[in-house]
Amino acid sequence: MKILLTARSIHKKYQQGTESLHILKGVDLDIHEGQVLALVGPSGAGKSTLLHILGGLDKPTQGDVILDGRNFYNANDIERSRMRNLHVGFVFQFYHLLPEFTALENVSLPALISDGIQKAETVYARGKELLDRVGLTHRIAHRPQELSGGEQQRVAIARALINKPKIVFCDEPTGNLDSKSGDAIIDLLLELNKLERQTLVMVTHDSKIAARSNQVMHIIDGKFEENG
Repeated sequence: MKILLTARSIHKKYQQGTESLHILKGVDLDIHEGQVLALVGPSGAGKSTLLHILGGLDKPTQGDVILDGRNFYNANDIERSRMRNLHVGFVFQFYHLLPEFTALENVSLPALISDGIQKAETVYARGKELLDRVGLTHRIAHRPQELSGGEQQRVAIARALINKPKIVFCDEPTGNLDSKSGDAIIDLLLELNKLERQTLVMVTHDSKIAARSNQVMHIIDGKFEENG
């Protein structure tokens, strides 16, 4: 199976006054096409920090992240933003939907602001298709405040998929949902992985999510466990 993303010797340090916090301590990781990878570990272990670095949202203090042959951190800010927009999707615990926009507008926005040549009608057609896929055709014109938490997360998943990304990063995607809604979201993500071979990397505290992943990596004190 093809390696889609490679991370090598990832370190991340933050300066707090006179104290340096060493969050990630030399992480190496290969992610394969079509994989479902769960990153687990205690709070403060560095899971979300690593996810943001893998997705090009936060620069490592040291190390390289290579996505489909291109190094995120050899690129300038504009190139890296374009790589994120076209090749990476994100689903967060808090949905980050724009309250003034409808579900369809929220889903379509990443494609509308990309520097491609897609016409608006083409983008909105794909947005409608994705909202149908996540079971929200009847909510297409609703704004976030008119949707339940589970529905908002479904909109966020559709938005993450609008540009047909190579990989989707999920940071505690069920953490803000009740058990029933959370189970439905994981069912949806795994269905997308099965049908579309969509590569998924999920940070989670939920053992049920980890149990349904292809691989589980345990982060302890900024490093992967040897048997993780």
